[in-house]
Amino acid sequence: MTNIQTFSAIPSTGLAIITGSANWGLAFPEDVGAPGVALLARDLAFETPYGVSENWKLIEFDASITASGSSKTALCMYSHGNPRDHIDHECHRRSFWVLMQAGVRRVLACSTIGAVNKAIQPGDLVINADIIELGQTPYSLLPGRQRFDCSGKQLVCQHCAGVLEETARDIWPSSCRVHGVSQGLVAAHAYGPRLTSPAEALAYRSMGADIINHSIAPEATLSREIGACFTPLAFVTAGFNDYMDRSRGQLLQEGVLPSLSMTASRLALETAARFADDEACVCHDLKSPQPEERYTRY
Repeated sequence: MTNIQTFSAIPSTGLAIITGSANWGLAFPEDVGAPGVALLARDLAFETPYGVSENWKLIEFDASITASGSSKTALCMYSHGNPRDHIDHECHRRSFWVLMQAGVRRVLACSTIGAVNKAIQPGDLVINADIIELGQTPYSLLPGRQRFDCSGKQLVCQHCAGVLEETARDIWPSSCRVHGVSQGLVAAHAYGPRLTSPAEALAYRSMGADIINHSIAPEATLSREIGACFTPLAFVTAGFNDYMDRSRGQLLQEGVLPSLSMTASRLALETAARFADDEACVCHDLKSPQPEERYTRY
């Protein structure tokens, strides 16, 4: 018997939450039990020009918890858009095509990270201000190289990152620290699933990176390409010494993820509820159309 995929119509919404390793081990948002947050639909699949994008949810924030005092919805992407049965880095392009069709203007992405700055410790929340990805994102949504320029001057939204930091100060455990966007920390992007080697960790540190993330660059880049603000919500599960210790098989510190995944998920929901719905932001101007003659004359 042939299994026929049922596709859903893409809902219109200005907000997206990307789950990832920061939320592993629970159903998001169902297991969080956040007041005023409701699951409207799950197991949504959307057809895109690049293939099927699956495992989506649609959630609703009640008017009592939003910044505007009006209810709003958000598309929720499972585990950075990856299929459940294999690794596929092209999933980012499919997922962000869906967000572009939905009209998303603000993206909140959850993940875990490793620290190559010795001052940043496991359990710390880091809202980085910049990104290193020397290879550039291979899967673009721009309609031709000559039609648009996308600035990398501000990949992380300063305003939304400020909302995240303010919310985290009330929620994140006092035994750990919150490193805000004003600290100017830098995330290096390295595609997974293999975790970073000691030599790679040292190389990224020598280039000015403070943390390493396996999903941040394509999500920040594609957010820019669809004209949306991008905000990373990430906490540390491996420190500098964890990268350097060749005598231990595991890189990640035990217990950090299970103890903080629920807190990070609650933080994501409370932050997303506080994001402004239609406020203009400089991020929305960092995708600039180019003169027509640049792509019509040759």
